Amino acid sequence: MLDPAQPSPGSNTAEELQYVVLGVATCFQRDEEGRLKELQVLEPIPAAALDCLARQQRSTSYHLLYATTYGEIVKDGIPLLPVNIIPAGVFFGEDFVERAQAAARTYRSKPQFRYIPLHQTCTPAEGVFKLNYKVEPRRIINAVVEVKDADNIKQHPHTHQRL
Repeated sequence: MLDPAQPSPGSNTAEELQYVVLGVATCFQRDEEGRLKELQVLEPIPAAALDCLARQQRSTSYHLLYATTYGEIVKDGIPLLPVNIIPAGVFFGEDFVERAQAAARTYRSKPQFRYIPLHQTCTPAEGVFKLNYKVEPRRIINAVVEVKDADNIKQHPHTHQRL
């Protein structure tokens, strides 16, 4: 991992030092037989979502949050795992680099939402705030929604008529 105090040659240090929070979420993926398999997915968390988690207004599938800098998790456009914090077997979420850039921008515009001090974690048991961790409802990452005619809502015959 990069040391934010020692920028690498030719790098954009302002971008590398941007605050971002990562979350490890419990998700599910449907296999070929239709059974659900549990996965751990690493995702960047935007400022507004962290604010909601800090207020414990809703349950979440995140069981670990980690505050870091963009330069520690992305090097030359390639995502890196903070191996001493994030457990083994975790997968990167879809469009991880782009979402990390976007999440870092949200903290730049809303610095008051930087609830977790840099290089610290939050879990359901400890941290600056405790996560309200629940896997229900399950997050299914490869779900396919098939819309059918039966899903349409029947409207009253007078709905679009002038009486």
